[in-house]
Amino acid sequence: MSDGAAALDVSASHGEADKTVGTIGAVSLSLAGLGPFFTMAFATGFAAKGAGGAVPMSYCLGALGAFALAYVVVKFARHHAGASGVAYTYVGAALGRLAGFVAGWTYVIAWLCGTASVLTVASVSAEAMFAHYDMQIPWFAFFLVFLAVAIAMNLLGVRLSLGWLVVIELASMAFLLAVAVFVIARGGANGNSIRPFVDVSLSATGWSGVFFGMIYGFAGFAGFEAAAALGREVKNKHVVPRAIIVSLAAAAAFYIVVTYSFAIGYGLDNADQWASDASPVDTIVSMYAGNVLAQIADALVVISAMSSALGLVTLTSRTLFEIGSHGHAPRQLARLHHRFRTPYVGIGAAAGVALFVAVALGLTAGSQVLIGFVAGATTLAFLVVYGLMAIGWIRVQVRASGSAARTRVLGITLAVFALVLLCGALYSSVVPQPPFPYNLQPVALGLTLLAAATAGWLLRARGHDLAEPEVPMTVEDMSTTP
Repeated sequence: MSDGAAALDVSASHGEADKTVGTIGAVSLSLAGLGPFFTMAFATGFAAKGAGGAVPMSYCLGALGAFALAYVVVKFARHHAGASGVAYTYVGAALGRLAGFVAGWTYVIAWLCGTASVLTVASVSAEAMFAHYDMQIPWFAFFLVFLAVAIAMNLLGVRLSLGWLVVIELASMAFLLAVAVFVIARGGANGNSIRPFVDVSLSATGWSGVFFGMIYGFAGFAGFEAAAALGREVKNKHVVPRAIIVSLAAAAAFYIVVTYSFAIGYGLDNADQWASDASPVDTIVSMYAGNVLAQIADALVVISAMSSALGLVTLTSRTLFEIGSHGHAPRQLARLHHRFRTPYVGIGAAAGVALFVAVALGLTAGSQVLIGFVAGATTLAFLVVYGLMAIGWIRVQVRASGSAARTRVLGITLAVFALVLLCGALYSSVVPQPPFPYNLQPVALGLTLLAAATAGWLLRARGHDLAEPEVPMTVEDMSTTP
């Protein structure tokens, strides 16, 4: 029996996940993983440090790169409708089993650590919110409560989790979008202008600063492929591609409108204020809508971060399920709860890693160091994994033969375009060198890649044949799919 068949047997022995998730549910998972409201609340100030008033341009470039990557992910997803491993399955299909093993573990470790960062943001925001009422509650207490909620909702089943996620995130997005439209209607500080989208001089360092801002543009779209992790639970193979495109388009439109409103809201000559503002959403809402709505915005930041964390636990637990089912991790990770049909061991593992990171880094170095360090390191990891996906698709198309020449040219062009933008963002994230401890982010990524590659090599040396993706993919069928 091949390893691929063994993986199927493992899945069957623990029960197949219910195929009950439709397009709306899958879209909500992707949106929750992106956390658009949460992203606008904390990421735009970092982007403004480099891009200045040209932050909307950075997010437009990030959106273009994400759409190009979406083409690659959708093509992969159509041939791996039963897969939950995403990077593990896709990269493994195109670049080989060892590459898939390394990509899969890098991907899931990044998301596992990212869950701790997102939950910490929610916890710190809750701490600050209660401080307005002279209630001093430490952030770690909120962290434990929020983590428990994430575990419980995921254990109850993906349909319940997704229902809550879509309501929470869409309500938060609607609130901020209404404020953004109001700011634009008023003309911001000095009137509306096209300059944030076309004027590179708004960045003090020109294109270098715009590309630096694009790092956070890419980071804002990291997770658009989250719906692909529901491969075992969707109603049909069309759900995942639709969910990826819809969620990506919705997030892109939201980011562009909101970042533009922030740019003119602060004033194009006041980008330094934007860059130094730890809570731009609170500032803009206070300036244009009043303090009462600003307090509501603070509460929504907590809720949005929580919805993002719920989506991340869903994504990572299902990725662990896929890796475990192939025997590349303890097979217990492939177990489903007998009642709720959810990967309860994977959920517990995801929660355990988040708690470990919070204790090891947050309680020793502080919550802000945890947020900043983990956010930077995970962004680097995603850039590498997305780059491997793009390289894999280029390899598939180069080796393809047949009559679908236009399809191959389109696939290669989009993958190369995405790869160029990814490399530019990756370079800008490490040059010039950031201060300690953030200069250790590339080191952390390098150690993760090395550890994953070493583990994969040792498994092969011991006779473990790294499993092929569950749904084998040939060059011919990929190259001819419209």
